[in-house]
Amino acid sequence: MDRVEAYRLFQSLNYQRFQHLIELAPARQALIFQLLPLFLHINSKLLPGYISDDVPAGLLDYRPSQDTISQAQQLNRSFSHRARALRRYPLRGLYLLHPHHYFSYSDKTEFELWLLCSDLLSIEQRHQLQKKLDAITEWCAENGLILNAQLITEKALTNDTALTDWQKEEFYTQGIVLAGCEPYWWLLTHEEQTDHHLIVDEFKTQAKFKQYNLVDFGPAESIDKNAVFKKSFEACQQFLLTGHATLDLLYIALLLEPGRSLPTLSHLLKQTIYRGEQAFTALDIQALKLALIEIYATDANKQIAREIVYIESQEALSIEVKHPPHPWRRECVKQLTSQWRWPATQLQKLDTRRLNINNSQAWFENLATVVQSLLQALQHYCQSEQLDTHNETAYLNQLYRLRFQPTGNQIPMLPRALRPEPSENRLFLYRFKEQQDWLLSQSPLSDNARTGLYQHPQLIDVISWAINHQLLAKTNWLSVTDQHQKYTTSAVIEMSKHLISQGMSDLDIPTDRATVTDIESVEQVLVFPNLEQQPSNKLSQQGLQLSSKQNDPLNYSSFKESLILSVDCLFISSHGQIYSGFYQGQTAILDLLTSLLLWRPAKTPKISSWCPTPGFEKAINQRLEALLTQVCRHYQQHPDQGKFLLNLADRPYQLQWHDEQVEYVRRPLSQSFWQHLADNTTIFTAQALDSYLDKDQLLNTLLKYQSTKQVSIFLYLEQNTVVYYLIDEYANLIRQQVQHLSESTLMSHLNVFISHIKTVNKFEHIRFYLLSHSQQGWKINAIAQQSTSQGFLPVQVNMASPALDAACTIMCGKKWFEGLADDEALFDQVRQFIQSLRKNKQNYPVYINQLQFTDNHPYPTAIYIQQKSRLEQLFNQ
Repeated sequence: MDRVEAYRLFQSLNYQRFQHLIELAPARQALIFQLLPLFLHINSKLLPGYISDDVPAGLLDYRPSQDTISQAQQLNRSFSHRARALRRYPLRGLYLLHPHHYFSYSDKTEFELWLLCSDLLSIEQRHQLQKKLDAITEWCAENGLILNAQLITEKALTNDTALTDWQKEEFYTQGIVLAGCEPYWWLLTHEEQTDHHLIVDEFKTQAKFKQYNLVDFGPAESIDKNAVFKKSFEACQQFLLTGHATLDLLYIALLLEPGRSLPTLSHLLKQTIYRGEQAFTALDIQALKLALIEIYATDANKQIAREIVYIESQEALSIEVKHPPHPWRRECVKQLTSQWRWPATQLQKLDTRRLNINNSQAWFENLATVVQSLLQALQHYCQSEQLDTHNETAYLNQLYRLRFQPTGNQIPMLPRALRPEPSENRLFLYRFKEQQDWLLSQSPLSDNARTGLYQHPQLIDVISWAINHQLLAKTNWLSVTDQHQKYTTSAVIEMSKHLISQGMSDLDIPTDRATVTDIESVEQVLVFPNLEQQPSNKLSQQGLQLSSKQNDPLNYSSFKESLILSVDCLFISSHGQIYSGFYQGQTAILDLLTSLLLWRPAKTPKISSWCPTPGFEKAINQRLEALLTQVCRHYQQHPDQGKFLLNLADRPYQLQWHDEQVEYVRRPLSQSFWQHLADNTTIFTAQALDSYLDKDQLLNTLLKYQSTKQVSIFLYLEQNTVVYYLIDEYANLIRQQVQHLSESTLMSHLNVFISHIKTVNKFEHIRFYLLSHSQQGWKINAIAQQSTSQGFLPVQVNMASPALDAACTIMCGKKWFEGLADDEALFDQVRQFIQSLRKNKQNYPVYINQLQFTDNHPYPTAIYIQQKSRLEQLFNQ
């Protein structure tokens, strides 16, 4: 084939690319493709992209046909156009770059649009032209067509600064000249590639070529390493997110092989043309990639490549079609499958992938090794080429783990595009006597069946998997056979409806990259108590009613039994994944709370409970939803270290977390409630109580003020007694009361006493608050500290330790007393001495101004206050 014939074949190929594009594209987008040259050729207020009449217009060698005018009138009936010659054509060419092949069309495809303009345009004119391009692409996006437009000057092409080698490569193998200058590249043979510039310069001196109608985009000399990575990244990302596989998964793997030297696709295209090939289907980018794969890939990868080509063609050959919409494509695929010697069963298997989930799973998992090998090769390539792509490769590896390496309790998930279409088919659930697993099937199973579409010991896993993969919807007929006799069909159907309403079928890996690379967090918690076991409570057996004072399902009735025997749970993550959990026994709720906090929830997830227990479902659901919400909120406020107190079946427990670990312990029955609230020693451990333990919510209200930076004192007046609650710098909460002392005097005295501790324990503030109670609940108001002129007899106590019988020294001014801290005789001496100092004989109480422990151990403020109160009782008894 000579040069002129090849040039005409390139022109024909260009025309066929465009015709196939508009044939496959949706009608609206096909219309836009045909009108793009017109939008730029003229300035019309009636067409998209109009800026002003001063914007450079006029595409070289472009004359809109009457059909084009009629098509423009579909956008605006008032549009009309009269062709007229221009003295200058400032727009030298318009080019469309299709990133994929021409065998099928995707609505999500992003095209590149290049507009080549004359160097004679001023900077302002180019600015106006760019504004028009932006307006056109914005209008196209509103109509579902994504165009990434680029304005190119002739000078930039000459200097080789406008386009990368990869862009040129893609343009020569996949691009379309919509209007204007054609590339000199079409005139060069495949043997002249290395002398591209010399030969083009020679062409420019020859009169037989229309120089005004040709432009030099330059040679595609090498494959840019950044472009190779970008294409690899896009192919892997697309497959892992959507399940859509392209030949790039296999073609790029060949490019990445060390020591492999492949011809460029543009070079292969020219070779094919100069061998005399004229069929469009053999010159398409898809055919060129497949040709290289057939030569260099393994037999297994060749088979996968053929299947990808067949699937992407969207021609189901196992189904007879009398009038195919694209006969040329169907005939091409027939010829290919004939060359591959595929049996009818192979065609049927591929054609029914969306109908048979087993086929979809097998297809998807078969590509796992291909993608894994590509990711490994890509990592080695980036290292050898010194590309800084750590974040990108980490993202791809994360996608791969989510798809193909689920954790033990993660429910596997196909990409949404590979899931079957929703249908009204029958579904069958079985659990046989000899098995623990539930089996899901689309047809009846015999008693000796061992496998199904999906199987798992927990029914909630099987139902969730079926809903997520669109096998189970509200329209399906469901049959449940449980030979363990724990479930009924009606109960399973109701549970399924609840799961469907939670959006399980929509879950998939999010497309937002930042979300996937961020730490996985829990977004939603679905709780299912008592699915298999139902409580038989003693109160109901005696025919008694549940009273309002005994309505805690975790400590039910006077027998204090828990109505929750087991909990199935689903955790929905920010990565769109479903994780299951099953907990049973006395500590099922604690195990559930532990699993929840191991997610380290930074925000409260959406929590819902569904319980089938007759008569108690509402109470149990509300109790669990409130409990999980309360624990989450407490954790969010204090994620580093905290504890949560609750009772289960009248047994006290403490859920605690520290150093990213979560555990629960059973609290000793010998300890009082207040001892549990004041058992923090020298580590700040934020605490909260189950709302059922804190009936009037006073303590949880006070604990909102716990902080490492301050000691908070809350005063509450009860007749002639001042009750005060103190939360110290380690979150210890204690309650004390003082009689015959005003609030202001008590504040002044406590301020003096705690100020000495403040220096030792190094907290910042001492805060006082006034407590009041009404029907609306507790109210807390801050109290400003006031200086007081009232003096106190300075009484200072030094103790060897906080032990009750510790050695102590009591200093009253210059008088010292020594003994044991529980010796009543010692305190009687002090009391008599103080009484002797007073002018009248009235009994005045003794208050300690300062307390010190001499063992050099740090103690929280609560210990000081407790010892102060104990010692003052000994003084004043």
